[in-house]
Amino acid sequence: MENKTRVKLIEVATELFAVKGFAAVSVRELSVAAQVNVSAISYYFNGKEGLYEAVLTAQLSPILQTLERVQKNDSSSPVARLTLYADQIAHIHAQRPFMSRFIYSEVTNPTEYGAPIIEKHLSQVYQFIDVTLREGIASGYLREDLNVTYAAVSLVGILNFYFIAKPFVSKLFPLTEHTDSDSEYVAHAFRVYLHGVMNPSAT
Repeated sequence: MENKTRVKLIEVATELFAVKGFAAVSVRELSVAAQVNVSAISYYFNGKEGLYEAVLTAQLSPILQTLERVQKNDSSSPVARLTLYADQIAHIHAQRPFMSRFIYSEVTNPTEYGAPIIEKHLSQVYQFIDVTLREGIASGYLREDLNVTYAAVSLVGILNFYFIAKPFVSKLFPLTEHTDSDSEYVAHAFRVYLHGVMNPSAT
């Protein structure tokens, strides 16, 4: 029963925080939506701040899980590891439709409780991409004149900005909506990216 209450609070809080923002959601609103006593939030999460931290951790955990799986695949080439990571991005966003809202919110208007969690996860993504790009250059898969920092920032932006800006972008461009449209975008965007960083002699 206790675990169900905790899960219910995270589930309810995820949508409320994503739609309204951390500051605009009250403890009473959370307890009413989850149909629990107000004291349950303090009991399970030490307050609204702890609940918000739990929500962000749950939203971002698939990213670290994906990085762990990709990094374990030592036998694959750097390009293959980057490709595998890119393939997983659309699936992660599909599993966590509010994740992009939290990232955008904490990047543009960071909170004391959420910013450290976002920074922790994004820094690990950047570290993985940075190391993998450097391996790609050293092994001849990627261009020698590649600026690794810019290339890492570019890849994160290409793979994630679409999901953050999708509601706005869909008003400007005729996006085709079907079951695999997000995966198709990621696959296409990553192919476009690779043409810019791949060493021509490696293809």
